[in-house]
Amino acid sequence: MRSRLLLVVVLVLALGGGGFFWWKGREGHLGKAAYELTARIVEKGPRPPESEALRAVRELVKTELEKSGWVTQAQPFERITPGGNMKFENLRARFSTGSGDPWQRPVKVLLCAHIDSKLFKDKHFVGADDAASACAAVVEIAKTLSKDDAGRVELVFFDGEESIGDSITPQDGLYGSRFYANYWRTRNDKPAHGILLDIVGHKDLSIKLSSDTPAELKELVMSSAKEENAERHFGMAMGPIIDDHVPLNFAGIPTVDLIGDFTRGGWWHTPGDNMKIISADSLDISMRVAIRVLGKMLK
Repeated sequence: MRSRLLLVVVLVLALGGGGFFWWKGREGHLGKAAYELTARIVEKGPRPPESEALRAVRELVKTELEKSGWVTQAQPFERITPGGNMKFENLRARFSTGSGDPWQRPVKVLLCAHIDSKLFKDKHFVGADDAASACAAVVEIAKTLSKDDAGRVELVFFDGEESIGDSITPQDGLYGSRFYANYWRTRNDKPAHGILLDIVGHKDLSIKLSSDTPAELKELVMSSAKEENAERHFGMAMGPIIDDHVPLNFAGIPTVDLIGDFTRGGWWHTPGDNMKIISADSLDISMRVAIRVLGKMLK
């Protein structure tokens, strides 16, 4: 009787946390799954906008999510770029709770990553950490969520995060997030928060939050990192970072960017961004912290 009572107490405590603490004692499981999915994405090759590889990766992500009860929706659009008129396509996903149209249900948190890789005509760039790893992490996190929690989250995989020219400018880059953010800009039912993942799988993991991260979101991340004994992997960047969280913040959705330090090692935007730099352990750390942040946002 005593042992049964203890088991009930443990289950109640776990469920009372929103279903987010089921993975404790299974460290490494999440990272291994995300590592394997990252490899499957990278196998498709370079995936700049309009490429066959990008279409194949979107199908792979859709298939994986739909296996777990998520409903996907394409968000196509066109933009004039330095390379001419181009077609882009964001991928959105919401969980089917079995009651009503998920697209008519309000959501509380966005969980995002960019799905494209930067276009290089002179080198084979597969973007294993920028940002195949983040896409895989979002998919695998989505699979862990309880039905109730998943029903209050929208997943977004942005196309066109990378600039078509040499570097991001106000007119070139963040195409998908800018288009998506405009959808929410004037709505009264916009999500309360967002989490963006980018460059989260490097074997030398060093997540640097943008210096302009809202104080309350910084605290959510840092407290979550401490709870996962991962403080040494999380810090603040010296300045603001231009990434897909920027349009969301401007649209009134406070969003934190969990992004790895891409200034170290000389691998960023080179063929060196391949599976050799990806670590299942690093992915596991990033994902466990992101899950904790998500759980706190959903309370």
